[in-house]
Amino acid sequence: MDVLNLLSLIVAVISLVFLGYLTFVMLQFTARPKLRVTLQTRPSSQRRTFAPSQQLTLRFLLENTGYWFAHPAARNANVYVNFSPEFQPTTIRYGSTLERLNRNLRIGKEHSKYLKADAIHLFHGEPGEPVEVDVTMPELPGRYRCWVTVYTDQGGCGVHRFGMAVVGVKLP
Repeated sequence: MDVLNLLSLIVAVISLVFLGYLTFVMLQFTARPKLRVTLQTRPSSQRRTFAPSQQLTLRFLLENTGYWFAHPAARNANVYVNFSPEFQPTTIRYGSTLERLNRNLRIGKEHSKYLKADAIHLFHGEPGEPVEVDVTMPELPGRYRCWVTVYTDQGGCGVHRFGMAVVGVKLP
């Protein structure tokens, strides 16, 4: 009887290890891309306070950070850069050298204004992809919203929100 129990224990351990391996492989093949979107402004990358009606270029950096267990590529990413209705976005530039351009301004949810960048491919371990938006800030002081939504062939990659403040004094 002891030999049968030992044999049963060995088979159970082998089955458990094999099922754990299959689960890990399944996690790797079903993982969606994990992207990080950061906002950098020009000339200062730390500032999110702007003057009324200030014209500037907002630079967003998209990076494929992946997971500890998988690093799926983000294929055909569509990037929607949304602004509160008070903003006046005009142009979006994207691509490795910002060679692609879109001026097709659209109205979105809650009367937001957005520009779209499409067909961006992001791979883990490569430098991030820049996306630049030329925008005129709102005329009235206050706190405003900007958000970036990314959708790839593998599914959604989340909404990345950025708060911006417009102050009543002219900034240097």
